[in-house]
Amino acid sequence: MEPDYAAVLAVLRREDAAVRACVRVGSRVYGTAGPGSDHDFLVVLRDPAARKDLLWGPGMNLVVHGAESYASALASQSIFALEAHFAPAVHQLKAPAPTFAYVRDRKKLRAAASERAESDWRKAEKGFADDPTAARKRAVHALRVLAFATQIARGGRIDDFTVARGFAEIVASCTDWPAIEGVFVPLRDGLLAELARLR
Repeated sequence: MEPDYAAVLAVLRREDAAVRACVRVGSRVYGTAGPGSDHDFLVVLRDPAARKDLLWGPGMNLVVHGAESYASALASQSIFALEAHFAPAVHQLKAPAPTFAYVRDRKKLRAAASERAESDWRKAEKGFADDPTAARKRAVHALRVLAFATQIARGGRIDDFTVARGFAEIVASCTDWPAIEGVFVPLRDGLLAELARLR
């Protein structure tokens, strides 16, 4: 059974009045969820001073922000924060009221996305031998970050949350890390080049 807003509030142990926004994020938005995938949510509390936190419930993962920390994440062009900001209405369990302002800064966006993608790619490479499944997921995430950043740099928002679904299917068929690199390094480099052009 899919968790609803009441289930999220139960994990938060807070009343609705304390929540400014609650948005579904992750694989169930990307279109890559399997039968056992958790439900991921980003929650913004009205309390401006609340710190970023992680909470877990039955089949649920919550990233919790205070209003100030979420606004700061948007200003720093965090792709994860921007995923929630541009989430389709169907994934907004509670739409932000008032809405959060976002000013696109292509330079910061490129730097934030490149740094995150590079970190995920290197961790995927390093961890492939020990946990190929987790490494494949991380490699796809590195590509998704760049694809999302490119959409924002080009059009000012994320329009296609399923852009990396095909990547996941291809990565799943790669039996070793060199195979993943052979297929995806040209794509990764192309996305980085496009981000550099979109000034």
